[in-house]
Formats: sequence, C-alpha cells, structure tokens
Amino acid sequence: MSERPKLGLTTVRQAVISVLSGAVVCWLVLLAFEAAGSFPPVVPWSVPITLLALAVVVAIYSRLLPKRREEHKASSQESFAALSVGKAMIMTGAAFAGAHVVYVMRYLQLFDAPLPSQRVIQGAATVVASFALAGAGALLERACVVKDDHDDEDPDGEPA
Repeated sequence: MSERPKLGLTTVRQAVISVLSGAVVCWLVLLAFEAAGSFPPVVPWSVPITLLALAVVVAIYSRLLPKRREEHKASSQESFAALSVGKAMIMTGAAFAGAHVVYVMRYLQLFDAPLPSQRVIQGAATVVASFALAGAGALLERACVVKDDHDDEDPDGEPA
C-alpha cells in the first residue's frame, strides 16, 4: 500500500514548472495580440510596486512566525495558512517572472523606441519583484517548518 501524501515544501521542480507555465501563457497571449494586429498593454508601475510590497510584508511575517510559534501565540490553523500562503507566493512569483521574462525578451530588440523601452524597463522591474515575491514565499514556507526532536533519533532511540 502507498502512504498518504504529505504536505511538504515546494520543490525546485514545481517552481521551474510554474516559471515555464507562465512563460508559455505569456507567449500565447503575445501571439494572440500579434494575430489581432495590436500590441499588448505596457505593464503599469503599480504591478511591480504591489508585488514588491507584498514580498516585504510576507518576508516580515516569515521573520515573526517562528517567534509566535515558540510563544504559543500561533495556532496550527495559522501555521497551515502561512504554509499555504508561502506556497502560493512561490508559485505566483515564479509564474509572473516567467511571463514577464518572455514579455521583456519580446520587446528587448525594439528598445530604442519609446513604448517598447517602457515595456522592457517596467517588465524587468516586474521580473525582479516577482522573484522577490517567490523568495519571500520560500522564507515563509521555511518559517513554517517545525524541528521535531524525535526525527533525529532512530526507532531504537539512537541519534541518526
């Protein structure tokens, strides 16, 4: 019989799949705009600013969570929600980063024109903010890990 699946930390493979998924979706959206004979909108500055602000908030919370757990102020429900938010931040940041890398690469060759240069600069800022969000999500995910003293010992009671 197989074991029941356990909730674990986000793997590099899952994050890479998220990056690639974002890139493919963005590529398809760009193809649709080209097929329609129009241009995609310029990424507004509010997107990278919001992602960066969210990354800062999540990083601060990831620093506070272990202390709250030690003081028994964090419930198991709060810890589970924090783990879920951390996973969501990693996957969202990775998907946004993959999508905006494709967006930036598409207009990088046209950097001398005013509108494409805005797309490149603001898209690059969004890529950086997306990676910051994914990194903050990873910090929050790691902050949810509880070191179990029993995991260091064999069933016989000897240290591993």
